[in-house]
Amino acid sequence: MEKKRAELVRTLTDMIREPGRFGEGRLPPERELAASLGVSRNLLREAIITMEVMGLLEIRERQGAFIATPQADEFAASLKFLSLWPDDILTHLMEMRLVIEVPASGLAAVRRTTDEVIRLHGCIRHLEDADAARDAEAAGTWDAQLHTLVVKAAHNPVLDRVYEGLSSTMETYVKISRRKLLALEQWPEKILDQHKRLVEAMEAGDPLAAQQALRDHLEGALRTLVELRSIGA
Repeated sequence: MEKKRAELVRTLTDMIREPGRFGEGRLPPERELAASLGVSRNLLREAIITMEVMGLLEIRERQGAFIATPQADEFAASLKFLSLWPDDILTHLMEMRLVIEVPASGLAAVRRTTDEVIRLHGCIRHLEDADAARDAEAAGTWDAQLHTLVVKAAHNPVLDRVYEGLSSTMETYVKISRRKLLALEQWPEKILDQHKRLVEAMEAGDPLAAQQALRDHLEGALRTLVELRSIGA
C-alpha cells in the first residue's frame, strides 16, 4: 500500500507540473481521477493528503483539490518530505509534535506573559465559534494558532525559530488531522476540552499540568490516527 501510494504521488506530481494539464489549476473529481489512473479512491485520497502536506496541493472544502503555488523557500522545504513518502506523514508529524510541543508547554507555563494568556483564551473563543458554525477551515487555523502561541510563550528563540520554519506545514497538518478526527463521535467536544485544559494550566503557571494536558491531547490523537490508518479510513 505504501509503495503504491509513493508511486501515485510521483505520478500526480509529474502531472500537475505539466503546463495546462489541469484547467484552472483544479484536479478532476476524485471518482473521475481515480478511474483514469486505474487506482482506488482510498489510495488516491491518501496520495492527495500526502501532497497537501507537502504543499503541492490545496484542498478547498466543497470545491476540490487545487494545484498550490508555493514560494521558492516553501517548495525547497517540501522536498524534505520525499523521504517520508513510504510512511505515514501524519503520524510522523504527530510524533514530532510530541517531542517539541510537550516540553515547550512546560517552559511556556512558567514564562508566559499576561498578554499571551489573553491571546490563548482568544483562540479558545474562536475555536468555540468555529466549531459551533461547523467551519472546519477556521477551526483548523485557530487550532494551529493556539499551538504556535504555546511554543512562542516558552520564549526560547532557538525553539521558536525551529517551530516557525515548520509553521506552514504544521497548519496544513492540523487541518488535515482535524478533518479526520472531528468526523468521529465526541471528538469535537473532546478536542475543545483538551485545549481548554492546556490553556487553564498555562494561566495557572503549572508546567506539569500543561505538559500532561498537551501530552494527553497529542497522544490520544496519534492513537486514533494510527487506528484510522489501519482500517483504511
